[in-house]
Amino acid sequence: MGIEIGGSIEKVNWKEISYNDFVERYLAKNQPVVLTGLMDDWRACKDWVFDNGKPNLKLFSTHFGNSKVQVADCGTREFTDQKRVEMTVSEFIDQWIDDRECGGASNSFQEGNGKFVLYLKDWHFVTEYPEYVAYKTPLFFCDDWLNLYLDHHRMHNDSDTCQENDGISCSDYRFVYMGAKGSWTPLHADVFRSYSWSANVCGKKKWLFLPPSQCHLVFDRGCKNCVYDIFDDVNETNFPGFKKAIWLECSQEQNEIIFVPSGWYHQVHNLEDTISINHNWFNAYNLSWVLDLLSRDYKEAKEYIEDIRDICDDFEGLCQRNLAANTDSVRRNQEIWHLQSLV
Repeated sequence: MGIEIGGSIEKVNWKEISYNDFVERYLAKNQPVVLTGLMDDWRACKDWVFDNGKPNLKLFSTHFGNSKVQVADCGTREFTDQKRVEMTVSEFIDQWIDDRECGGASNSFQEGNGKFVLYLKDWHFVTEYPEYVAYKTPLFFCDDWLNLYLDHHRMHNDSDTCQENDGISCSDYRFVYMGAKGSWTPLHADVFRSYSWSANVCGKKKWLFLPPSQCHLVFDRGCKNCVYDIFDDVNETNFPGFKKAIWLECSQEQNEIIFVPSGWYHQVHNLEDTISINHNWFNAYNLSWVLDLLSRDYKEAKEYIEDIRDICDDFEGLCQRNLAANTDSVRRNQEIWHLQSLV
């Protein structure tokens, strides 16, 4: 089943717009944009990439190889996401190099069919290597209430805040992604319905976007399950609105940063070997999106176990953990109370 492309994402040189322009045209209007010229002085763009644009994989094995990371198997679905395994960065790099030398799946891009390609995701590089300043957050994205709040409360390794048995993982929302040509990310909207920005240190990505006004079209009749891969043969009986969706397409090149607004569903494919730096974030302009989602998720989690309230010693705590276990972010339950105090 083909998809209908209705337009593309605007590209703007950051020198041609002010911060106020960015706020008025993109933050306030919740519109995506690709920004160029913001990465010229990044250490990552010098250390992590060869002059020919290829990733310097050996550098990661040498300097950061012992880090344990989550790696997605792009060819295996597990529930609503790709199956993930834990390995060290050096193990991931060795597999990447072996696949490339053997002419594996990473040598050809097939839409919706990234079989046997591994994709390192959600690596908390900044947290692990604070002294290695790989990049500087661009001014346009510095009004970041999420990561600044977490940094202020020292939630990374604070044993008083993050107990081993509380079921809650404490960290930030700043990530490094690394994947060979053919790796991809299934259709989704970002955690919290936060904003995100994604910077290509090397490589090229293809993005498919669906605006919030059409997001209902990619859900099933019960509004519970979302389409996994828009290039699959999507079942029209289960997803009756899918063919009506009109997508925006974007090709993101090396040294370009894409701004992803709140509630925009997107699917992303790596057209080349790619390394990217990604942040999730929110501020006053999208706080209403975030709070609405958290409130609805909390209510749903609470209703789901309402029948055991009378026999539960810590019903509220169980609600919190149930919410944490059934969402993309295990910290939503901590954030909801803080967000309500900000409104």
